[in-house]
Parts: sequence; structure tokens; C-alpha cells
Amino acid sequence: MLKIEDKALNYAGDRNLCFVTSVKNTSIDCDCGNVHNNVKTVKIKVLFETEVADKELYNIYEYKGIKLFVLKTLNITGDIDIYQKPKVLFMRPKFGLKGITA
Repeated sequence: MLKIEDKALNYAGDRNLCFVTSVKNTSIDCDCGNVHNNVKTVKIKVLFETEVADKELYNIYEYKGIKLFVLKTLNITGDIDIYQKPKVLFMRPKFGLKGITA
């Protein structure tokens, strides 16, 4: 089940935006123990629906008219929650995501 917090819902709804998930790969290298790992982090961004390329790569969920595009390669671990992180002055709002893992 998808749930979008009111602040995030109002921000996206007022501007006719949708939420899109992506994966960020970060490599961690440590010479002291010869450790080399890749860490995958799920990110979320806000776009116009027309800006979403290759829509066939996504599963599409909808909540109160706002769409969420989730990459088919991601795992849904429970209820999906989208929330707005605390806002910093003079910066665009940032959003967080729960319920999806890489």
C-alpha cells in the first residue's frame, strides 16, 4: 500500500509532479583491510511525468492522483511511505522513502 505524507502530497499535487525512484551506487574502498564494497541506496526525486524516460522499466503506483514510479529491480518490503524531509531555507524540498530496498 502506498501512502504519501500531506506535505509531500500537497507539493506534488500543486505542481502536477510525480515521484520517481532510482538507485545510487556508492563504492567503499579501504586499503587497510583490503575491503571493496558497493552500497546501493534507493533515492526518490520529483519530476513531471513527461520527464520520466523508459516508463516500461517501472511499476506505477498511484495515491490520490499522484503517481509513484518504482524501478522493477527494487524490492518492496512493506507499505511504501513518502515523506518530506525538514526543509532548509532557500533549497528545494527533499523527500524520503520507506518500504523499498535495493
